[in-house]
Amino acid sequence: MKSIIETLEDSGSFTVFLEFVRIAGMEPMLRERGPFTVFVPTDEAFARVPKERMDELRQDPDKLLLIMSYHVVPGQFTSEDLKSLAAVRSSIGTEIVLRSSDRGITVNSVPIVESDAFCTNGICHAIASALVPPVVEIVPS
Repeated sequence: MKSIIETLEDSGSFTVFLEFVRIAGMEPMLRERGPFTVFVPTDEAFARVPKERMDELRQDPDKLLLIMSYHVVPGQFTSEDLKSLAAVRSSIGTEIVLRSSDRGITVNSVPIVESDAFCTNGICHAIASALVPPVVEIVPS
């Protein structure tokens, strides 16, 4: 088994998330500490964000730290665990709402598209869109 970072690197489907994690200075944490549950937007999810917005984010490590930290939950929660929970608390202390139905699990209404990638320091669940922390506006007004 590999760390969260190594697992995401090996997948090849999470290059933007990894880039943002590195800009935010979170790589050592996700490589060495844990356990964490990480909700990881796919590269396809980031492809839907306007280029100008992506460029803005790349220039703002503090905002990226907040956004990327919102995708990380202390503790290890499998998809089975998530089905029985109404919410989990992100590493920035804000709530992430969970819903389970016959169509799968959603995280703040975003579908989990691939679940239970076990790592030495936690678990990853791929999601169809980036999560937006309640204190950050991601779309320019």
